[in-house]
Amino acid sequence: MSTPAPSEVAAAVTGYRLPSLGGRILGGALRLIPAVVLLIGLPVAVLSFLQVHGISLPFPIATVEAAGIAITVLVVVRYISKPTRAFGPLSVATAAVELVYLYVILLDATYRLTIPGVDVAISIGYRNLILLLMLVPGLALGAGVLTTIEDATAPKERFPFDFPP
Repeated sequence: MSTPAPSEVAAAVTGYRLPSLGGRILGGALRLIPAVVLLIGLPVAVLSFLQVHGISLPFPIATVEAAGIAITVLVVVRYISKPTRAFGPLSVATAAVELVYLYVILLDATYRLTIPGVDVAISIGYRNLILLLMLVPGLALGAGVLTTIEDATAPKERFPFDFPP
């Protein structure tokens, strides 16, 4: 006689196929690698390259690093906590950090490139692009609030959609 797997026991008890904590940690670790590359590595590398070549930066490298680290950590922790009540508040926190980061970029949404030794300057405005990008975390913030309310009023009601039997 074989012992049932933990996921089979969880499905029998709750009726849903909740992933094990180890599986969620593995999934979070797999999300961590591309998030670090895309949110920290590439932006910092590009800004460092520009700075080394004498091009003024639109915002400090430390801001990009701090925001990238915060968003990466929150995304991974949110993924790991999906079957718990902490998922909604972590979704709100992730979206709020993303909105603050985009707002910091929005504050000076015109980049001025001056060519040294020449009286020529090129200005590029990207305010509308940042405002469009802010829609995504804005909607995620609303979804996080609704998820938090739903988990508080009707626990496990989202499980059939997130973890079907």
